[in-house]
Amino acid sequence: MADLRGDVILVTGGSRGIGRAIALDLARAGAEVVIQYRIRRAEALAVVQAIEAAGGRAIAVEADVSDRAAVEAMAERAGRWRGRLDGVVTAAGVYRGDATRSVSPDAWTEPLRVDLDGTFWTVRSTLPWLAGSAHPAIVTVSSVLGAHAAAGGAAYQAAKAGVEQITRALALELAPRVRVNAVAPGFVRTDMNRAGHEDPEFHRTVRSATPLGRWGEPDDIAPAVRFLLSRDADWITGIVLGIDGGIALR
Repeated sequence: MADLRGDVILVTGGSRGIGRAIALDLARAGAEVVIQYRIRRAEALAVVQAIEAAGGRAIAVEADVSDRAAVEAMAERAGRWRGRLDGVVTAAGVYRGDATRSVSPDAWTEPLRVDLDGTFWTVRSTLPWLAGSAHPAIVTVSSVLGAHAAAGGAAYQAAKAGVEQITRALALELAPRVRVNAVAPGFVRTDMNRAGHEDPEFHRTVRSATPLGRWGEPDDIAPAVRFLLSRDADWITGIVLGIDGGIALR
């Protein structure tokens, strides 16, 4: 396990799903974790309690990542907790699978505001606190749908494609001081896509299309994020790492 002892890391969307798995994994590696949540306070506090019960340190911070002012306040709270940030993970996101003919204005803008704008403003707002780190690193969370199209959910796919390009642009702009990478999960069993993995036909379709023969779990994503934040990845920046069971090969 990559050693993150003493690192202070902000994880947005850390109350459930992939973000929760990342937060818990980072804490097991020795990091002190700031967990952002929007409305799931009880779930966020449960993650904090789990980390503290295992001997780690964590706090929960409420913020709407689609609100620039709220993101700036979150970054300030996270940075002041230990006087710096060593890592940032932008796992907060929403999924909308609406067909184009039925997309409302809100269904179009929500993924762009949360997934894309939220990623950008989180990174920008935390840069002053990352400046205090000897080895700052950022990991954004994209999706297999950021580079491989599917029918429906055009706004979500556009947002995730934007996340990947932001990652590359920031990797160039912030080098050599700050490393910036992304992970692109495939179909992972989380609350956000519960309708998909609980639909027998869709579940079978995804499983049969995935060379490794199963849906992913949040714990499949967390170790890669830990690695990209660690000193073991000190010569890696600007990549989008697919963690998808091979489905992108199809």
